[in-house]
Amino acid sequence: MAEKVLLILETIAQSEFPLTLEAISTSNGLAKPTAFRLLNTLVAQGFIERDPNGRRFQPSAKLRLIGINILSVDSIRSQRVAVMRRLVEEIGETCNFNILDGNKVMYLDRVETSAPIRLHIDVGTRVPLHCTASGKLFLSGMTDLQVRSSLGNEPFQRHTQKTLTSYEGLFRELEKIRIDGYALDESEFLDGFIGIAVPITNLKNKTFATITAHGPAPRIQLNPIDFYVAPLKQAADDIQNTLSESNV
Repeated sequence: MAEKVLLILETIAQSEFPLTLEAISTSNGLAKPTAFRLLNTLVAQGFIERDPNGRRFQPSAKLRLIGINILSVDSIRSQRVAVMRRLVEEIGETCNFNILDGNKVMYLDRVETSAPIRLHIDVGTRVPLHCTASGKLFLSGMTDLQVRSSLGNEPFQRHTQKTLTSYEGLFRELEKIRIDGYALDESEFLDGFIGIAVPITNLKNKTFATITAHGPAPRIQLNPIDFYVAPLKQAADDIQNTLSESNV
């Protein structure tokens, strides 16, 4: 029985959208009454939750927190931070390891540059999806319907004069990100600062985290974009390898 529960949790955690009882029972070879009973147990224990319509199942905040805690285990985190330190030395800008937490981006790890002018953001800070490099990268991996579900009604909150506040502009930006393989925040969240994010993906090529560099616009713009993107992608690969070796 424990094996069946774990398989259900894995199925729900890996899905990009809430799943129906039928989808869960079929994918795990379970009879519907069995799947229904196990799902209700998981709901009662707070590991999963029903979507707003009550017909589909999705990860709960409790399950997401478990994932965050696993990524924060010292042996895993130390390898990740070592990669980030090498990255900061190479590009000279602050770098972050970010994850999706509900409808926000959360800064899980951060290595600061030694440059005198830098942006300070505390680990654990949550920032919007629509106007940050990491946020837009996560959104680019979603369907239009999922994006609308995550962001709600437009106009989105404006943080600077460059913030995208409509779906029309955002969807154009997301399509560009899918083509380029990286995302930019050009003073959309904070005036005068640029962020560059690349994805860290799992075996199903789904983005589950990002590695991001950011700094003052005048300093970032001294170099071509590939000066940052190439090392960021290498760091993302290195971090993915450390997680794979740890069976995360």
